[in-house]
Amino acid sequence: MKRTRFSFAALLGIVVLSLSLSSCARNQHLVSIQVQPNPVIFEGVGAQVQFTAIGTYDHPPETKDITDKVQWRIDVDYLATITSSGVATATNTCGAGNAIASVYSDPSNPSGGTIVEGSAAISGVQQGTQACQ
Repeated sequence: MKRTRFSFAALLGIVVLSLSLSSCARNQHLVSIQVQPNPVIFEGVGAQVQFTAIGTYDHPPETKDITDKVQWRIDVDYLATITSSGVATATNTCGAGNAIASVYSDPSNPSGGTIVEGSAAISGVQQGTQACQ
């Protein structure tokens, strides 16, 4: 009987100790962002595409949709605009650039922390043609 109590107490102690240790999920870190679809070719002015940001995390490894947690931008202003929810609208059929999703470790001071970014190539349907010269 004493041996059973000791085994149970030891098992209970191990369970309590393992639960009290910090969980990996609490310290989960974003390691990369994949932007989809990629690439995108805008067929005309006003054409729209919904971008999705997929975040990859470590400890434990996991991927999840973080579209609403990223900051969106287009690196070629004259080609398209993009909303905070990742909807891009073509404003030109000439040009090429990227739709970029960013997560800052300190959103109130982006230059003071780390940044994780992902991008998708975008272009207008006439890029590289005589019409765009």
